[in-house]
Amino acid sequence: MRSQLPVHLTRFIGRQQEISDVKRQLTQTRLLTLTGPGGCGKTRLAVAVTNQVSEEYEGGAVWVDLASTTDESLVAQAVATAVDAKEQPGRSVRETLADFLSHEQILLVVDNCEHLIAACARLAGGLLSACPNLHILITSREPLALAGERVYPVPALAFPFTDIFAEIGSLGMNSLDMLVTLSKYEAVALFLDRGASVVPGFTLTPENAWAIADICTRLDGLPLPIELAAARVNVLTADQIASRLDNCFNLLISDQRGMVDQRHLALRSAIDWSYDLLTPQEQVILQRLSVFAGSSSLATAEAVCTVAAEEREQLLPLLSSLVKKSLVVADTVRRNEARYSLLETIRQYGQAKLKAADEWTRMQDRHLQCFLRLTEEAEPRLRGEYQKLWLNWLEDEYDNIRASLQWALQSDQIEQGLRIANAIYEFWLIRNHMEEGLTWLERLLAQANEGVSRLARVNALAHASFLAGFRDNRSTQAVYGREAAVLAEVLGDEGRSALAWAKAGEAYAQGHPGPLPSGGSALAWALSAQAYGARAVGDYQTELTLHKRIVGLCRRSGERQHLGVALIKGSSAAMLLGDYDAAQTMLDEGLPLIRETGNSYWIAMTLNGSGDLARCQQKYTQAKTAYEESISLLREIAAVRDLAATLHNLGHTCLHLGDSDLAQTLFKESIELQQAQKNPPGIAECLIGFAGLAVVGGLPAAGAHLLAAAVAIGGERVVTAWPATRMEYDHYLTRARANLDERRFQAEQAKGCTLSLEPAVVYAQRVADKLAAAQKARRKLDDLTQREREVATLVAQGKSNGEIAEELVVSKRTVEKHIANILSKLGVTSRTQIMRWAIQTRLAEPSEM
Repeated sequence: MRSQLPVHLTRFIGRQQEISDVKRQLTQTRLLTLTGPGGCGKTRLAVAVTNQVSEEYEGGAVWVDLASTTDESLVAQAVATAVDAKEQPGRSVRETLADFLSHEQILLVVDNCEHLIAACARLAGGLLSACPNLHILITSREPLALAGERVYPVPALAFPFTDIFAEIGSLGMNSLDMLVTLSKYEAVALFLDRGASVVPGFTLTPENAWAIADICTRLDGLPLPIELAAARVNVLTADQIASRLDNCFNLLISDQRGMVDQRHLALRSAIDWSYDLLTPQEQVILQRLSVFAGSSSLATAEAVCTVAAEEREQLLPLLSSLVKKSLVVADTVRRNEARYSLLETIRQYGQAKLKAADEWTRMQDRHLQCFLRLTEEAEPRLRGEYQKLWLNWLEDEYDNIRASLQWALQSDQIEQGLRIANAIYEFWLIRNHMEEGLTWLERLLAQANEGVSRLARVNALAHASFLAGFRDNRSTQAVYGREAAVLAEVLGDEGRSALAWAKAGEAYAQGHPGPLPSGGSALAWALSAQAYGARAVGDYQTELTLHKRIVGLCRRSGERQHLGVALIKGSSAAMLLGDYDAAQTMLDEGLPLIRETGNSYWIAMTLNGSGDLARCQQKYTQAKTAYEESISLLREIAAVRDLAATLHNLGHTCLHLGDSDLAQTLFKESIELQQAQKNPPGIAECLIGFAGLAVVGGLPAAGAHLLAAAVAIGGERVVTAWPATRMEYDHYLTRARANLDERRFQAEQAKGCTLSLEPAVVYAQRVADKLAAAQKARRKLDDLTQREREVATLVAQGKSNGEIAEELVVSKRTVEKHIANILSKLGVTSRTQIMRWAIQTRLAEPSEM
């Protein structure tokens, strides 16, 4: 090798897959360009590859670093110096170089080409044409754009994303498994390696594991900033480093003055290098893109980042250029429309530049106005046939919506914030962001003054009332409902819809409605509010009567959508009264009307109610059909809160239909979703399902245990409030009691009452695992002959071969043959395993949990 590799980059952590990929590509092309943003590890990857492949080239590998070369005319000279090509009189450097390399088989590695891209492209093109055995490896922020060039975007180091945190967290904070799992991520391994270089013995511990994982995640797995962060472990803890990453440019400065590449002494310098190579127009767009949180679409980028028509026309070419230069990341694969994002370090850099240009406030205001307009356009579509598309759009833009709400608070633009919050209420409800939604509304309402329009405020109060009710906070629901009702009445017709919401929330929280208006649509809304109040105090007959009055009003006014809703609510009230015929009649009329709306969420919830009604009538096949359609719709719109409950309902149905395996699968998925949502009442309901599995599976004591735990954790209301749930609870409680003596039954109930949430879930899962093992064992029972079953039963009773032979009146040799067959068919190797299998299959006396 004629030129020396950068010494400070020769030690390499991870990247084995990338090294293999680049080596393979070098065998398939003569020009390969490694691209990526500053600090992503292009140079380090090139060094690692060069170390491994240099001997495969007869003339070796030659390293050329152009970082300090600023004049295009000196590019050829830098290469000539590196390969030791002597000047020839009367010939240009390029001609001399081409002649010198024409007979050489070498790998020419040219590092840091982005600031001299045109000159590098001309030289590479000429050399490849003149030198048939030459291979060139380039590192650059952007490709050379030559024919035959292959581009390899250098990925970030593998780092633990947020969803991986959750998986690791389930192992326990002090678990060795957690440390092993985290240490396998390349980004974490690099941090640990660089940390140990400044603090000998530095390693991953339960105390610093989360902070190190957070650092690697927030630095996007980029090697340079991770190294710079790790260099601080001699003066800061990992937690302190993580807490300072919001101002990473002051933190991530290296004091390693021995570095050859001075641009890598600080993260800001590395990004400055790329930024200074941009055109003024590219710099402006990069700055403006930094106001987006997460990512942006082309449409939102146009709305926020461009003002004049000519700017909009130039945006796509400018974005394309920034993507090519590795400063913007384009996701064109996973979604229907491309999304553009900045790495966190680039985003912070862009924000600093935007603030320095005194453009920060203007761009944030444009961002707020953009998402105010878009969310209000989306709001009515959240209840129509394209509901899924709009829910997904809001999910994609949720980081930006959060940023808009935060800016509304910071900049005292409270009305705009309230309007956004009101527009996405259905999204919060369906996608189970209710706690967060209530928090945003409370923060905005706390800052609302007389300058905020009454309509925005009353809608926000009404929505806050219902969100508080969904979180079972009745006192807060009543306060917001009462305040909203007072304000809505002042608005007259303009506030009629909000008045209905407000009175409904107030009535439900307090258990009684306010005074009724004289007639018309206002009367229908008020009757609905009264119905909520009647439901709250358990007066289902009054609730049903009120819904029937609403149905009459809607029939006369021709409001089909409201008629459908009133019929479904009336059906629910009739179910609570046990009048299943009336409930079915109202449901049969209401479901087609709900289907007309195209609102997948409403349809799914109506079908869930239909399944509950069929289950109460013991029409289990009909119930299964309704639940399955409901689940399909809920999965489609990712309504996880209601999906968890419907899965549980279908599980009970399958249990009645004799499909215990599917029931167990459904109960397990349901309880996992409920746990993820931290929903104790939902988890308590799931325990009833696991109790049903236990009772049906021949473990009545475990069933009694779990039923008591369900009541202890969820309260009496969880098991008695809804007819379908009460029916299942009573059914399995009766069966458990019938299969146990009273003393044992009471003892198991008493033990179940002492269980808290987590031990109850662990117990339920143990029951399920035991039942699954028994089911698996029973499947093997069919493989045995009747005689082999008899022998297995006697083995389980602890009898010897001689004793078995005597009891069955056969020879000892015959018994031995039967036992050999049993071992073979069961796939076990000992009599103890036969005994365990016999107990699982009920051939021998089982042991309860």
